[in-house]
Amino acid sequence: MFQSSAMHLTEEQLEKYMLQQVSEPAAAAVEEHLLVCSDCQQQLEQLEGFTNTLRAVAPILEREDRLADLQPGLGQRFFDWIRSPLPALAFGAATLLAVFVVPMAYRASQAVGQPVTLELQAIRAASAPEAAAGRPLLLRVELAGLPPATSYRAELAAENGAVLLTRSLQGAEPPFALLTVSKNLSAGRYWLRLYGTDHAEAIREFGFAIR
Repeated sequence: MFQSSAMHLTEEQLEKYMLQQVSEPAAAAVEEHLLVCSDCQQQLEQLEGFTNTLRAVAPILEREDRLADLQPGLGQRFFDWIRSPLPALAFGAATLLAVFVVPMAYRASQAVGQPVTLELQAIRAASAPEAAAGRPLLLRVELAGLPPATSYRAELAAENGAVLLTRSLQGAEPPFALLTVSKNLSAGRYWLRLYGTDHAEAIREFGFAIR
């Protein structure tokens, strides 16, 4: 089901991964590819956005079945439906709310200079956590399931591989550890890698985005 890391994932593979319809070995292979392929990351985010749009208009479609149980032909029925004037207005209102109103309300609710908390969890998600550029971060890092170690070392790296921060998580207790990033990060993708005292290679890696 999974293609080589030198190739892009198909839309069907990404959709099954997003809906958690693949086995654990296959899911791990997909995640490994997503870590190094920004094109497939972007395609996965687009699929998630389309799914969220369907959820937003589901009440207007008067559907009783949940969108997690997608049926063949739903996409075609959706596009047939939005050709009529009323659904188009509803869709436009939902898009306006999602694109402008919600982000503006979120930014207004954040006090200037206050750290933005990002949850970095071991479970897979359809998209990476995001935060606004120019703000300090408080990373809440999940430690559950890691190999035992006297201490853990966190390494923050930019998309180009440059290491921006290295810090020990001495005495950190599972399931979470807190890591403050006071440096204001510019827009882009970042990786937080965890190392154990007895492990030369990273034992866990988290990805997040700054917009």
